Amino acid sequence: MLSEVQFTTADYVVCAVALCVSLAIGIFYAISGGRQGTTAEYHLGNRNLNFLPVMLSLMVTSQSSILILGVPAETYLFGFLATFAGFGFWGAYWISARIIIPVVYPLRITSVNEYFELRYQSNRVRVLTTFLSFLFWFIYIGIVTYGVSIAIETVLGAPVWLSIIIVSTGSMIYTAIGGIKAVIWTDVIQYTIMLISVIAILIKGSMKVGGGSEVLRINSEGDRLDIWNFSPDPTLRYTLWNVVIGNIAKLFAFPLSQSSVQRIGCMPSIKEAYKMFFIVAPLMALTFFLAGSMGLVAYAYFFQVRCDPLKSKFIGNPNQLLPTLVSEIFQENPGMTGLFIAGLFCASLSTVSSGYAALSSMTLQDIIKKRWRKLSERKSTIASKLTVVVVSFLTTGMALMLANVKGTLLKLAQMVLTIPTAPFTGIILYSIFCTSATTAGAIVGGVTSLLFYIWMAIGNIVVSPPSVEKKLPPAPVDQCISNSSMLGSLASSNISSLNSSLTGSTVPYTLEGFNKIYTLSFQWFDVIAIFLVIVIGLIVSRIAGAPKEEEVDARYVLSFTEQFFPYLPEKVKHFLSCGSTIPKRRKQIQAEERQDNQQILIDEKSSVKRPSDS
Repeated sequence: MLSEVQFTTADYVVCAVALCVSLAIGIFYAISGGRQGTTAEYHLGNRNLNFLPVMLSLMVTSQSSILILGVPAETYLFGFLATFAGFGFWGAYWISARIIIPVVYPLRITSVNEYFELRYQSNRVRVLTTFLSFLFWFIYIGIVTYGVSIAIETVLGAPVWLSIIIVSTGSMIYTAIGGIKAVIWTDVIQYTIMLISVIAILIKGSMKVGGGSEVLRINSEGDRLDIWNFSPDPTLRYTLWNVVIGNIAKLFAFPLSQSSVQRIGCMPSIKEAYKMFFIVAPLMALTFFLAGSMGLVAYAYFFQVRCDPLKSKFIGNPNQLLPTLVSEIFQENPGMTGLFIAGLFCASLSTVSSGYAALSSMTLQDIIKKRWRKLSERKSTIASKLTVVVVSFLTTGMALMLANVKGTLLKLAQMVLTIPTAPFTGIILYSIFCTSATTAGAIVGGVTSLLFYIWMAIGNIVVSPPSVEKKLPPAPVDQCISNSSMLGSLASSNISSLNSSLTGSTVPYTLEGFNKIYTLSFQWFDVIAIFLVIVIGLIVSRIAGAPKEEEVDARYVLSFTEQFFPYLPEKVKHFLSCGSTIPKRRKQIQAEERQDNQQILIDEKSSVKRPSDS
């Protein structure tokens, strides 16, 4: 039988120390160095930060309570195949490295949305992408803060609203006063704490069950390791096709997002930016597998104690599975439950603070400076700090609203979070690779894609198609109620209700007619949404009158063939790209920029020597 959570003094101390360290780093960077006195210092660290902390910060920005709670819950309910979404991160970052870095790094922009105004020589597409970017970060931060509040409610019994306020306030304080440097260095500390807590859970949980081989045996018998699903059925929740291909499209949002563009801008050279993306990709996949492994350990443990906490109604939310496991396996180790909560806190704080930094940068560049173009550096920095405070209040409200949505955090993120990101990804790919792209094409394609995604997401949530939602068999429940005193305290009606829930009897139903479209797995939504932007954008551009290639500035576009098949013979690439002149013009521009930079260095050196010569 599962026991109630006991949170000791040592657990409280561990949590308090983790939170205080984050605040201390923010205060340190607020009073040291440049004191975040300029926007370049506050948002980009003067474009000269160390590689390792920026790389870890980029990685941990995509990791949060969604990863720590959502992935184990999905693995527990649907099997280890859910963790193959990590390969989506791997593919998304490696592909995006060849797309976003060569475009934004030479432009030295602060907000990703600045690119769209440069590309189209118009502010209209930038307004749309700014709206999509803001919507993404508001939803993302809301889900993350809601996620950690679930764990705290499970372990401490603290109300959800209180946990949300603590996470939001802590992130707001050190982000507002410390800027991007505080965000990056706290990310490093927080990632370390999070990783230690994950490894501790895996080791202790496996020992409780009888070792790693026993964990694998139990999960194999429970069908959790059946990963070789190559079914072409698009209605299945997880197949190898949709968790890899679908999630590459779904996760494009992260390497193309504002937080990634900020970290690209923090790098001293473009080579460092490439290296950062190429290393982060496999590390993200590894972290996903570690998180999924916690789900396997949880199933093995609850199978062995013969009490499934979900089926027995011990908990009412699948996102509470891991906190329940932690409270069970660490009963004899004071401080370890606190370490888990600290790791979850840190994972959430890192994501929330990065979101605040991204929203602050976009607010300054895409809204404030568009209205007050001659705003001084000092006032711009103050405005950025105040923006963080305002944004924290808005995202807190979003988190409280999302607390009423059911389902695992991973599904919530993969369906709701990607509503704005799929159209954004489609617009940026359309803008970079299609020289015939126009303002009208980007807007019509983006809006159509957004409406499609909203329609499908709402339909999928409301209908909850059974083919998509089919779960694996739960762990046994015969030891959940093991003593007569508890049985005696239950009314007969409650016992009947409990028995009904334990047997899991449900009335099957099927969708007929047009409603069958809602059986499509949400893993494919992004592929379709991105495809819609590009196809509709090209059609509208042809109708509206597409520009000639020679009229397009080569700094803002790329040749798909040149980027992804660079080692083909030049004649073959020229043929596949339909004779495009973009690669040649880009090389000319880059050569001119290198000459200009060399001349600037020569001039600077000569100006330094001149006083001594005299």
